[in-house]
Amino acid sequence: MTKKQPKRGLDVLLDHEYDGIREYDNPVPAWLAYLLYASIAFAAGYVLYYGFNRGPSIQSAYLQESRKLEAQWAEYYQNNPIVPPTTEALVAAAKSPDLVAAGEKQFRTSCAACHGEQGEGLIGPNLTDCYWIHGGKLTEIYATIVNGVAGQGMPPWGRALPPDLLKGVTAYLRTLQGTNPSGSKGREGQPAEPDPI
Repeated sequence: MTKKQPKRGLDVLLDHEYDGIREYDNPVPAWLAYLLYASIAFAAGYVLYYGFNRGPSIQSAYLQESRKLEAQWAEYYQNNPIVPPTTEALVAAAKSPDLVAAGEKQFRTSCAACHGEQGEGLIGPNLTDCYWIHGGKLTEIYATIVNGVAGQGMPPWGRALPPDLLKGVTAYLRTLQGTNPSGSKGREGQPAEPDPI
């Protein structure tokens, strides 16, 4: 003889037990059921739209957004060109404690991963000796930061940082010249006499 099932409703225990656990005969909340049905409908629509190449792929959407952004940047820099500072302006920046401190902070955030915390060189070259691959004068250092080095992992920071911060990073790098901390990477490039400050 089968046991009579309890009436369905709130706080009614079902007539079975697993590992000492019993469950209530409560229905799933309506909002949760509707959320499940909506998720299933969305998944089906997604597969139909993207799975059968009716919508743009992630790659094509990325390329489209990238082209749009590049056009916007090109228009901006056509109207607002980056004017490189003179040696005198960069020497003045190297004498400004505020700009040097801002440059150090940015260096530790964006550059230390490749150049080391003290500029001693890791993946990137050593910035503390007198040997420079792309020139050790302040204007050359500034140009390298702004334009980057294509194919060598050095991104162009000219579009990412404001002009004062670009000068600050250049000024901070000038303070590193000649420090030669222990464990520095070997010589790379040609010797260059640093600008006096």
